[in-house]
Amino acid sequence: MNISLDNSDIKILNLIQKDATLTNQDIAEQTGVSATSVWRRIKNLEDVGVIKGTVALLDHKKTKLNVCVIIHVRLSRHGEETRIDFEDFIASRPEVVECYAILGNHDYSLTVMVPDVEMFEKFLAGHLLNHPLISESTSFFTLRQVKYSTALPLNLHQT
Repeated sequence: MNISLDNSDIKILNLIQKDATLTNQDIAEQTGVSATSVWRRIKNLEDVGVIKGTVALLDHKKTKLNVCVIIHVRLSRHGEETRIDFEDFIASRPEVVECYAILGNHDYSLTVMVPDVEMFEKFLAGHLLNHPLISESTSFFTLRQVKYSTALPLNLHQT
């Protein structure tokens, strides 16, 4: 389904990406659209799947998830069943906070968040490398987070 976003939709989405606790009245005041129209637009954006959910963003250091590792994984074989099996496995692992199918020398890129290196080793040796579909993995420990955003750059659509 192809969704067309107008300037008011984009303004509303940019505001709620920054602060999902804004009231419809707050958004109306900042966009020049009535509060009723804001409610209707947000409801429509939810119904068509543009807005997938509303969440709280947590500080990983304050939750003691101090170790972030990016892992590139190569599968031992390829095919639809292999893809489904691997992706189901990854979906079941709470340490994996992001997973992307990628092009290049590897098949997937994972972002793993754990409290410490020992917990990472347990995940890597006890789960990931023991999985029969994985032929190789390369781990990259992050030093610090330079940029983090969940906001999509919707202004790129505006000309």
